[in-house]
Amino acid sequence: MEDRIKNITEMESILNQTDKLISEMEKLLGKWEENQNKFNQLMNYYGSAEMHRDVRDDRSQILPQDLPRGVLSEDAVFNTFGDRKDLSVKMIKLGVAGLE
Repeated sequence: MEDRIKNITEMESILNQTDKLISEMEKLLGKWEENQNKFNQLMNYYGSAEMHRDVRDDRSQILPQDLPRGVLSEDAVFNTFGDRKDLSVKMIKLGVAGLE
């Protein structure tokens, strides 16, 4: 009987943890979805004539020196794009595994 109670308690814990993760994931996926249009804006800016002008003006020190400018480094945007793509693939794999 003790083993059964232990097992039921463990399964209850797994159920509660899974329900909590589902709720957290739904909220995070909502934020991810909301960010999609903004991310598309970033991708349209990346490599555009506007970005090249901004990079040129930054190098010429026309832009304020205290302006955050990570977006003007090609590596920062490229790395974010790659990280986002890798995470998307991971979500697809986890989603498929969840259906099996």
